[in-house]
Amino acid sequence: MDALGASSREALARFVAGDTAGLSATLEQGTAQLATVSAATSALQAALATVPFTGADGALQVSAATQARYAQLAATPSLTTGLEADWALLSARATAAATVPQLLATHDQQTAAAAKQGEAGHYQQALALLAAPAATLDLARQARDSLAQNVDVSTLSAWIDRQAGYDAALGQLYSAMLASKGKVTSAVRAAFAAEEAATAALPTDTRGIVVIMGDIARGGLNQAAIDIEVARGALAAALEAQQASPGAPSSAPSSAAPGGPSPGGSSAPSGSTAPASSAPAVPSGPEVTPPP
Repeated sequence: MDALGASSREALARFVAGDTAGLSATLEQGTAQLATVSAATSALQAALATVPFTGADGALQVSAATQARYAQLAATPSLTTGLEADWALLSARATAAATVPQLLATHDQQTAAAAKQGEAGHYQQALALLAAPAATLDLARQARDSLAQNVDVSTLSAWIDRQAGYDAALGQLYSAMLASKGKVTSAVRAAFAAEEAATAALPTDTRGIVVIMGDIARGGLNQAAIDIEVARGALAAALEAQQASPGAPSSAPSSAAPGGPSPGGSSAPSGSTAPASSAPAVPSGPEVTPPP
């Protein structure tokens, strides 16, 4: 669980940073760690099932301290309930949303390639190249729509809309230049003014991407990581309680000889007869070693 908690925190950090390759590796590592946790939970449940004298008559066989230790251990497997769902949520959303920064970066590269052709006067080629960033923005919209149910996508929507507006203005300018055959007409002036306005509306840096990724992280990813941390902390507390329990096994050797009286009991001197007890004798069960 310590390792799984570390992987969940690392996955969030790589997600926000846009490290798609590192995120994939971390999620794969966490999935393997979760399998180990699940196997350990199953092993603990199987071991608990073999402990004797845990029924209603257990008080006649084992001490109250041992019963308390068993009750603590019996509750431990339930602490990992829901981890599979939390990790599946973290993995699915992080993987889907991690494509957003790459899509936006790809769009910028494609638009820049089209603009380069337009600056060189190759307006027909520039218009043809603008089809690629338009398709990329469509993919970004699909990713946004899939996240919209659980995530605040207002910043992402604004980013996409501004990029689409710039692409459209660029296309109108190149179309006007083609129609005027290079002459500066009123249509060209209007298209140029629209392109300048669209350029001014574009983000000046990549800080918007950080905001977008932060919004997505708050849409359930952080809560999944918190749930994993809560489970890890509960398991750590359960382990500490077991180690501090009065009924925990001691490493010191027992002073009683095998078959001798129990600690704190009395034995009759050799050659004498022990007084008879007025209470009916209760058959004692076999000595039970407290579960680890």
